[in-house]
Amino acid sequence: MLLVLLTAGSAAVGFYQISNAIDRILSENFRSVDAAVQMLEALEDQNTLSMRVLLEDKPPISELRDADQVFTTALDAARDNIVIDGEVQIIAHIESNYQTYLKRRAQIFTGYHEEPFVVFNTELFPDYLRIKESVFSLLNLNHAAIIAAEKNARATALQTAAWLGLLVTVVLISMAVLARILQRKIISRLQDLAEVAQEIAVGNHSRRFDARQNDELGTVARQLNSALDARDELQAEMRGRINQEKQLVLGLLEDYGRPGLLIGLDSKIIAITDSVSESTNVAAITSWLSENRRDLLEQFRATETLTKIEHQFTAEQIAKIQLLTTAKTRPVGWLVTFKPAAGFPAES
Repeated sequence: MLLVLLTAGSAAVGFYQISNAIDRILSENFRSVDAAVQMLEALEDQNTLSMRVLLEDKPPISELRDADQVFTTALDAARDNIVIDGEVQIIAHIESNYQTYLKRRAQIFTGYHEEPFVVFNTELFPDYLRIKESVFSLLNLNHAAIIAAEKNARATALQTAAWLGLLVTVVLISMAVLARILQRKIISRLQDLAEVAQEIAVGNHSRRFDARQNDELGTVARQLNSALDARDELQAEMRGRINQEKQLVLGLLEDYGRPGLLIGLDSKIIAITDSVSESTNVAAITSWLSENRRDLLEQFRATETLTKIEHQFTAEQIAKIQLLTTAKTRPVGWLVTFKPAAGFPAES
């Protein structure tokens, strides 16, 4: 952020410097150039009108005075806009030559001349050329100043562009480094968290989150690891209780006196006595219950009579299947006992 702010600030300073250079060209040098051009145009008009005064019977005196006024106004504008070394001397030279030109012109106009062209060329035209050369000197001086200011502005623009390019390069490199740090310290760790969570979701409870970093993600990882450890402890405790209750159920079945199976409503075996014969097709019993449990349960809910079914799964045994309930209304599982089939002796 600091580099971005520095880049923006440098750009603003660079544009401000370029703007100042352009304003200086427009507000200072261009005024002097404009004044010099007006003086040249007025001087050309004065030269032409002076010739007409010498040749015509009705001389354009008023037009000549207007041209004189334009030249004087432009000269005053140039004098008020002196910003370059050397302009003072040039403008003083223009004023001196112009005053000499006006005096010489006034002297020529007061007399009669048989050959006005000769008088104009020999007496007035040289003063006109000296003034014109002085005005051209002022114009060239300001033109050179404009070229120098343009070069300075271009150099400032190039320096600003180079500086901004350097800053932008540093910003991009910093962003790349920051992205790499972000990838290593945050995104990759979030991916690890996601992978561990997926492993836990599919039943791999041995994985743990990386909690080595002492930051927010490390805190989250430690909390999740603590929750997983607590879950494992609770699961181990519940597994112990289930095993203990399973042993109680097995003791009850053994005390019942006959081989038996205790099957849940989901058709999964909860307990099986050791006296169940190896020939007993337990898989067939659980499969049959899985296929028919819905019909049996619906029959119980309709009649509210305990379901007791005998079914022969093997040639040697007949399975007696009884629905177990609590409070005579809530089914909880199936009790399966066995008796020998006809023609087979009872087991001891």
